[in-house]
Amino acid sequence: MKPLYISATLQDCGKTTAIVGLMEALRKSGYDVGYMKPVGQRYVLYEGANVDEDAVLARHAFHLVDSPVDMSPIAVERGFTERYIFHRDPKPLEKRILESAGRLRAAHHCLIVEGTGHAGVGSCFDLSNARVAHLLGAPVIIITEGGIGRAIDEVALSLSLFRKHHVQVLGVILNKTWPQKLEKIQRAVATGLAHLGTRLLGVIPFRAQLGYPRMEQIAVELGGKVLCGNQNIGNPIEHTVVAAMAPQHVCSYIRQNTLVITPGDRIDNVLISITACPIERGLTRPVTGILLTGGFEPPASILTLIESIGIPVVLCQDDTYTVAARLNEMRFKIRPEDTDKIEAAKELIRENVNVPDLVARLADNM
Repeated sequence: MKPLYISATLQDCGKTTAIVGLMEALRKSGYDVGYMKPVGQRYVLYEGANVDEDAVLARHAFHLVDSPVDMSPIAVERGFTERYIFHRDPKPLEKRILESAGRLRAAHHCLIVEGTGHAGVGSCFDLSNARVAHLLGAPVIIITEGGIGRAIDEVALSLSLFRKHHVQVLGVILNKTWPQKLEKIQRAVATGLAHLGTRLLGVIPFRAQLGYPRMEQIAVELGGKVLCGNQNIGNPIEHTVVAAMAPQHVCSYIRQNTLVITPGDRIDNVLISITACPIERGLTRPVTGILLTGGFEPPASILTLIESIGIPVVLCQDDTYTVAARLNEMRFKIRPEDTDKIEAAKELIRENVNVPDLVARLADNM
């Protein structure tokens, strides 16, 4: 079977969700499925090499034993693009991708290939998604976000580049669609895509759970110091409140699983968040984490109290505005330890994408 290339119209459209679900569905159809991300932009040091974090996720979630470097042959490290532009030579990069893909295809019946961003990402070093898909001879599925006009417009842009590179697009999966508008959107987008000469393969409803970060991720991204609550540092964050108001107003903004951001010297807001809110709002877990700003560390007695409740507290040196702004810009990906999100992704694909039909289409492309 030819490799299956998963692209997207934008960053964070939900490729990882789709890939996790598709790999599980293909496995249950009897296929030994491998994974590859030829060009990775977000990488970690893994087994002595820079490996894209999505490849690490796939390796752990599906217990793959392939070489991490084959699963992620090119990591776009700092300065990579500039060096390439002044010393342009795509052949060594293409050779690396093809050799890795060859070893993976020899080991598996089917290979899922994950792209990076939209069809044109990577063009600056001659490895756009469209070029890599052509290089691998892989038909493409495009992932886009729910909506009607914007989704169709963005798919049209990607289609034009894939077609320029003579890459077959099997269809589109519409992700993050509001459930209450799903049927209406599905009908309109299916018709709009047909006008573009492609088809809708599935519509995945929005599942907020998949986007919730955990307190430990926030601590790492912000470079914060964990003061207490390490045992619950994996708490999910569903809501965020900047507690810069008078303490009597704080509780009205707190909901279930809320991250409270407040200056470290606003002990009044810290105390009311952890003591009054559970009583006043009747919530089982209102505050799931506290982010203290300004580098102000509260007295040991206060930390002891918070520790007894089990709420993780992270101290940041930046001011409240800077911390809140940085947090608002962050995007959190599914990680190997996010077993609940992995299972949710599998369920979403299983229930909303016609995988047997997709398998048949892939078989026709052998």
